[in-house]
Amino acid sequence: MIEKALRAANEQQEETVREVFRAAGLLWQCKGGDCRFDNTAAQELCEGCGRQRDGRRVTDRIPPSAHPDDFADLRPLLKTYFADQGEQLPDAVTFTKDFANDWRSDGATLHYGPRTELHDFDESVEEALDALGRAEPGEHLRVALYR
Repeated sequence: MIEKALRAANEQQEETVREVFRAAGLLWQCKGGDCRFDNTAAQELCEGCGRQRDGRRVTDRIPPSAHPDDFADLRPLLKTYFADQGEQLPDAVTFTKDFANDWRSDGATLHYGPRTELHDFDESVEEALDALGRAEPGEHLRVALYR
């Protein structure tokens, strides 16, 4: 619906249409200093720059089911993993859960600004995720690595 309304608007109407959708909560505008990209309400991170809604870099998302000490151990493990692999360090890594609510080491999302890619980790990361315990429905796990 949003795309259709924006296509139907001429140049003079487009900003008004965007303002209406923002006011209705259907769009949010990135607050990044050099980015003013309009994102749909379902998007957690800006599609234009990869930052959060408030314009800050992507941060940790610690699920309530994870103990903060176990979660903190993931950051150095992941940094070492990428260094050992000789791969570029992403801004963050997001892990999903399987149908049994266990954290998955395969199909993790690597965040490089607005670009994301999927990645399968080895058993060392899988063991660290197992130490976190089972996830609760609706939880997400994201580790910021730029710190």
